[in-house]
Amino acid sequence: MKIINEIKFGSIVVDGRRYGEVLIVDNQAEERDESKLGELFGTTHCVGEWETEALLRGNPHYIIIGNGYSGAMEVQEEALQKLQNSGAEILVLHSPTAVAKYNELIAEDRKVNILIHTTC
Repeated sequence: MKIINEIKFGSIVVDGRRYGEVLIVDNQAEERDESKLGELFGTTHCVGEWETEALLRGNPHYIIIGNGYSGAMEVQEEALQKLQNSGAEILVLHSPTAVAKYNELIAEDRKVNILIHTTC
């Protein structure tokens, strides 16, 4: 499983590779599409519909959303409802706490998908 090595305001390191913001699904890490988020919402402080769909892939035990250092990224009600209907346990946490929980769960061999917003 992918290990999150470090999170700092504005960046995150997954298995030694630095990202601005990250989506880890089915043990594959990818950079969040900040330009697409900006075009659709005018900010990266939202969860895109494609990200919600990705988080559902692979029937995870847990879906974690790191909503930033101060919780500024909003998880829209529609997205949250869709995630909750999946049967996975949904955790929306400040990003440093989300990273710690993710690493703890994967150490227990749990299947976890995660989205991490690394700023506010």
